[in-house]
Amino acid sequence: MIIKVGTMIKMEKTCGSPKVEVMKDGKRIGHMDGMNVIQWFLKNKYKYTGTFSRFITEDPDDSHSGIRIDIVIPEKHLIIKDACIEWMKSPLNNGTFNAKRIESYEGPI
Repeated sequence: MIIKVGTMIKMEKTCGSPKVEVMKDGKRIGHMDGMNVIQWFLKNKYKYTGTFSRFITEDPDDSHSGIRIDIVIPEKHLIIKDACIEWMKSPLNNGTFNAKRIESYEGPI
């Protein structure tokens, strides 16, 4: 846990999964391998940043920086909502993302 009181930066929680589902506009477009996300508290609001080791899509046009997606972690019943791929390196398609919020869900997606 990182706490920096003077500027109110606090890393609170981390979550990871070896394989997650990737959704866009309510439809599955692929999956990510080796995904990790960190919840930060910065300037009185939460921020979510994450990394992934591989991003595999059914359509190669969906595999690029700047795409907005939802990331589903089925075993933890969590959805990382409105995630934006910030950076992605080819050919392995590993990279980083940021997200607006994380929600829990019940039942199948």
